[in-house]
Amino acid sequence: MQVEALREGEPINEAIRQDKPSWRLAPTRKERKKWAQARKAGGGSMAILVSEEDGQLDPIVRKDAVIAKRDYYKLKRDLQILTTVFGAAGLAVCYTSYSSEVALSYGVGLLGSLVYIRMLGNSVESLGKSDGQGAMRAALGQPRILVPVILVMLCNRWNEVIAPEYGLWNLQLIPILVGFFTYKAATVVEVFRDIQMSSEEELL
Repeated sequence: MQVEALREGEPINEAIRQDKPSWRLAPTRKERKKWAQARKAGGGSMAILVSEEDGQLDPIVRKDAVIAKRDYYKLKRDLQILTTVFGAAGLAVCYTSYSSEVALSYGVGLLGSLVYIRMLGNSVESLGKSDGQGAMRAALGQPRILVPVILVMLCNRWNEVIAPEYGLWNLQLIPILVGFFTYKAATVVEVFRDIQMSSEEELL
């Protein structure tokens, strides 16, 4: 086409543009790894944005999107399970080593931790399913940041009103906060597990 354009006196740039192949090169292993990390950080929203803009997904990209979605739901389930396991262990330690009041306070914080994880998962899913402005509104409108505030207010009202009136145990603020941050331990375990899996993949 370029030779014919020279013979006919047509612009060579137009011939080069028409002669350019329409197919895509397959992404390298390093590129696929970066895309997978980006999708994992965004809950799979990258693949959704690509599908909306392009309308057609490369088979490799589609496969990576399915894997990223599966990994996200697995991470969400593992965080809930680990938080429950660590919380049960901490509850047993508080009951055997301290007192019933400490165990009750820790249990209240643990319930708040599970609710926080559930809200966090819903927030990530809403970020992946909405556009840029909608994602920002979904992130700012999530009430999960009020969970620790509600726990502190519940502790104060319980000790001032409910416990004296009905003769129940008092709640302690420190065990409540420790129980609430139990999900952090599960997060640390998942981070180390992810680092270990990444190191094994690099060795392969």
